[in-house]
Amino acid sequence: MEEAEAVDVPSKSSMKERIGFVVYVKSMKQVKALRRYASLYFVSRREKYAFLYTDLENHEDVLNQVRELPFVESVVRSERPFIAETYEPKSK
Repeated sequence: MEEAEAVDVPSKSSMKERIGFVVYVKSMKQVKALRRYASLYFVSRREKYAFLYTDLENHEDVLNQVRELPFVESVVRSERPFIAETYEPKSK
């Protein structure tokens, strides 16, 4: 049997921070155009929205560009990167 090669797994510090946002659209025809601005993750045809990811560093620029598109109704940014995920136990 051959030995499997070691795969370099990027450490958490070398990975870029990402942020997600929901884009509500007027028509589903233009959803493909959103791929130009960010990574398209999910599309709901019934609810007429798309979920996208982009880098945290320049997310404000991307959000402003997407908001200005004529087929976009609204954009909702995920608040997860800004919420503390560590919890302290209750003190008695």
